[in-house]
Amino acid sequence: MYANKELLIQLLTESDCSLNDLQISDILIQLDLARAGDEDAMLIVAKIYKELTKYDGYLFWLQSAASRGNTEAQYLLANCYIDGEFMEEDYEEAFKLYKKAAEKGHADAANNLADMYFNGEGVEVDELAALKWFTFAAEHGVPEAMFTLGIIYEQGIGIEEDEELAFEYYLQAAQIGDEEAQYRMGTIFLEGLCGKEQDIKLAVKWFEKAAKVYHVDALFNLGFIYENGIDVRRNGKLALNFYKQASLLGDLQSKINIARIYEKGIDVKKNPEKAKKWRLQAENQIMTIEGGA
Repeated sequence: MYANKELLIQLLTESDCSLNDLQISDILIQLDLARAGDEDAMLIVAKIYKELTKYDGYLFWLQSAASRGNTEAQYLLANCYIDGEFMEEDYEEAFKLYKKAAEKGHADAANNLADMYFNGEGVEVDELAALKWFTFAAEHGVPEAMFTLGIIYEQGIGIEEDEELAFEYYLQAAQIGDEEAQYRMGTIFLEGLCGKEQDIKLAVKWFEKAAKVYHVDALFNLGFIYENGIDVRRNGKLALNFYKQASLLGDLQSKINIARIYEKGIDVKKNPEKAKKWRLQAENQIMTIEGGA
């Protein structure tokens, strides 16, 4: 059915994609290649069916490519089994697919395979196997694997603690742009962890990087540092800016701290009305949380 050219033409012309004749012709060429066994074309056609929200077609072409040993298709199909969005969840099948792709060098599959070993999903917990595959993924540039290795070495999970190595993995992930690693780097320098001395300037630097992609805890910590002048010049206005961004992301304590800044007039004019508004928002959030508990 999903290899049928007439069906795809109908779906493309009825969709909201606004494709011209040349674009449709190019897609049909990819369909012909996919039907002839071209794995890269199968992935392209799968993506087209996904964009058309025809998920059976997406799965059909992923399965076709995966059965031929295509590692990207195996990885994407395993993700589908994990998410359970387009098909029934099946962690054991996902594990098999990730393993096949990882053994052929797919770094993201290796990271997800390591996660499954680490958490005992679809397989028994095996910390050594998790370490092996996280290390492989990290060596092949997966920042999530680097960050997880940081946790493993810092906490000594299934291996001897090594704070220096943990720091190096956190740093690698943070430099690539992993927001959780950037936040962790900020925390390390804020609190003097992993054998590092407290360095608020470095903490601010790393929190600011994570805050640029709206990491809520990084935003809160920046607000707290500037509100209290922790080794920086106190700046209530800047603290408000960070707290307000965090509050928009649902952070309760930020709302309480905003109210306090307006109540006390910390580098801003005292404003009881604004303080009351933020206190009320915080109280409403607490009631919502308690009501859902």
